[in-house]
Amino acid sequence: MAFGSLLSRISLLTLAISLVQAQDVVTPHNAKWLEGVDFSSVPNNPVRAVGSGICPDAVCDGTDNDRCFESCGNQPSPDDIYGCPQDHQWALTFDDGPSQYTSELLDILDKENVKATFCVMGAHVDKYPDIIKRAFDAGHQIASHTFSHPHLMSLTNEEIVYEVKATEEAIEKITGIRPRYIRPPFGEADDRVKGLLKSMGYKLLLWNVDPTDYDVYMKQDVSTLIQGSFKMAVQDSNTGLNVNGDPGFISLQHDLYKESVEEVPKVIAFLKGKGYSFLTAAACNKDSNPHASGANNAISSAQNNNTTTVTSPNVLIKKVIEKESPSTVALVDTKSIVSGSSVATASNTSYIVSLAILVISVTILF
Repeated sequence: MAFGSLLSRISLLTLAISLVQAQDVVTPHNAKWLEGVDFSSVPNNPVRAVGSGICPDAVCDGTDNDRCFESCGNQPSPDDIYGCPQDHQWALTFDDGPSQYTSELLDILDKENVKATFCVMGAHVDKYPDIIKRAFDAGHQIASHTFSHPHLMSLTNEEIVYEVKATEEAIEKITGIRPRYIRPPFGEADDRVKGLLKSMGYKLLLWNVDPTDYDVYMKQDVSTLIQGSFKMAVQDSNTGLNVNGDPGFISLQHDLYKESVEEVPKVIAFLKGKGYSFLTAAACNKDSNPHASGANNAISSAQNNNTTTVTSPNVLIKKVIEKESPSTVALVDTKSIVSGSSVATASNTSYIVSLAILVISVTILF
């Protein structure tokens, strides 16, 4: 099968699965959150539908990155954070938590005296409040990864604010602080999304090492594959993701996967053996203020919400396409799958239809 054809099929499968994912979590809306957000400085780029950034003939050389953002990843901005600017510094980052495996990860980090960065989903913070409190109290950096892990470019400005503010409120309710760093889901953010996030006081946190644990966690040689990404980065800083040429690294893992968490002791031992020191993503970029003080009069999302809290339906998918790399093809992950989170009631009919779309897509494409 030709690479371009495979790329197109994977991208189309991403779209089909995204339709199913969208039925699983509903983000709280609160009109008060829109107050104080400066929309005037936000570029007037159009909303981009999920799937509209898939280009079978993408070159991804900077000339078509924004047009083909789902195939290539968006064009980097000068102030996007990809790595650590100092040699032999490493920031471990973990996305999509907290989860049932995050406590084990925190035990490992405590034992190794390593501080990491957790890019958390608001829906998961609501589900695991004790874990996020423990991570914060232990000195780890807490960053936002939105409430429900949507494709931000497919949302209106107001919907993006809801995603960010709902996550802020979830984190602040537990820790008393608000994050100042955000990692956009799938790494997708054009000038409009970046402008809006920056207007809310956020710095964009990306990565320059991706062991693709979301793609390999079910494979027999998962350990070799994950460890290999770290070893290759140490041997050559040109990881294919190091757009700023940083001599230090920010790696992307997910505490959703036990297999990935279990590799962390080996990763730390290897990197320590190579002389690397571990810092949070903010610290390695010489930022001593990764969090902002929370507002004492935070408005509860329930005040202007008519949502009903229910248990999310179990999504019958073990692997979900995820494109978390600005220069690689979409790969498999379980992004946005939240079982047992607090969500608004979703239409069962829509869910069944979306699941049918997924099944049909898998049948046709593969």
